[in-house]
Amino acid sequence: MAKRTAKGRTSVKDSDEASYTYDLMKGEEFGYNDAVDRKIISDEELNSRYVKGDIRIVSESARYSLAGMLQEEVAVEGDRHGATERRYKLDPEYQRRHRWTNQRKSKLIESFLMNIPVPPVFLYERDLARFEVMDGRQRLTALAEFYDNKFPLEGLEYWSDLDGRTYSELPSKVRDGIDRRYISSIILLKETAANEEQAALLKKIVFERLNSGGVKLSPQETRNAVYGGPLNQLCIRLSTNEKFRRMWGIPIDVENKHKDEDALEDNFDPNEENSPTLSGERMFEKMEDVEVVLRFFAYRHIHRSKSGLNKISEFLDNFLSQGNKFTVSILTEYENSFNATIDFLYDCLGVEAFSVLTETKQARPTKIVYDPIMFIANAPDVVAARSKIVANKAALRRALISMYAADQERSRPAFSGRRTNNADIAVRNRAMRAAFESILRTVA
Repeated sequence: MAKRTAKGRTSVKDSDEASYTYDLMKGEEFGYNDAVDRKIISDEELNSRYVKGDIRIVSESARYSLAGMLQEEVAVEGDRHGATERRYKLDPEYQRRHRWTNQRKSKLIESFLMNIPVPPVFLYERDLARFEVMDGRQRLTALAEFYDNKFPLEGLEYWSDLDGRTYSELPSKVRDGIDRRYISSIILLKETAANEEQAALLKKIVFERLNSGGVKLSPQETRNAVYGGPLNQLCIRLSTNEKFRRMWGIPIDVENKHKDEDALEDNFDPNEENSPTLSGERMFEKMEDVEVVLRFFAYRHIHRSKSGLNKISEFLDNFLSQGNKFTVSILTEYENSFNATIDFLYDCLGVEAFSVLTETKQARPTKIVYDPIMFIANAPDVVAARSKIVANKAALRRALISMYAADQERSRPAFSGRRTNNADIAVRNRAMRAAFESILRTVA
């Protein structure tokens, strides 16, 4: 049963199955239904649906010279001062975090030099004759940087004599040979979709079915592409929180450092100010850190999912799509809430906050801990007592260690393995709530 509070929030006491209390801000309501309707559709209806062109992409193919495509400028529509922009936008919202090394970029150049077929890039027509690169941004960025003399060739297999040379330093005939090569593209045209919602659906289908450089897009990379908007940008910004990164083992300066997986040992030292892990680096590359931020906000609504966390990707898709329409005031409170909760847990538990705590062994951070501890730590009574809890952080740690130990004695531990249904969520929330309540009684 829900009721409107004096502050304009919706306070909901859920059933014992979900077993937790939460407050929603006015305008934060989120509609979601994951019930499956298995309606049987006749062949006649299926034929009619196909003829109408439901869920069908309208595309065309094109070929571009390497030198010309990347430099083409067009006028900015509506600008009276003659401003121009690139016809082909290389870094839209769906920019991936994977960065090609100079050696991999060089191998691409060598492929063009040898006229080896290169997979086509996939473009989206964001406006008439103006395009965003949906798939193939790494290839086009590598080409653009090469033509701008931003890196010398290195690690070439068949043309190693060219190693160390930039584009302008190549022999004239070799340079001309590269310039006359073409790259193919497939263009998703504007008439593919009748409205914004359908366009998002079709772009999502494309992202889920395409591979880029042999690396499949992660759910959050797809989300970032299809549901770019204010909430998505907030999650990206919040993922740079330094304490948050330390808690997940993500290098603080990960955007600027040169990727060298061999130099990252897969360990985690809680005594180090910032002890990155290989898993933390990979988490960043796949944008899973952004997804984890999104989970904090979406978890407030997890009671709406009949599947619990079993369909979390679909749940987050829907939440982000609707959440991008939340007001500025809601997003501002989201930001303040996230940062304050991270500060509080870091002050209490340090980098181990999202781990199953024990007396001795250092465990890895997990989402199965992150969800309930972030949620309960943001409860109104916990928020009001945060400074007192920090002053008694040793007691909180003992309470959590005891709680996790008791959970391991259960026939079905809730904080182990893949426990994702509603009953497991309820167990974790109750256990986490009880641990914090023991401290609240102490500091009251």
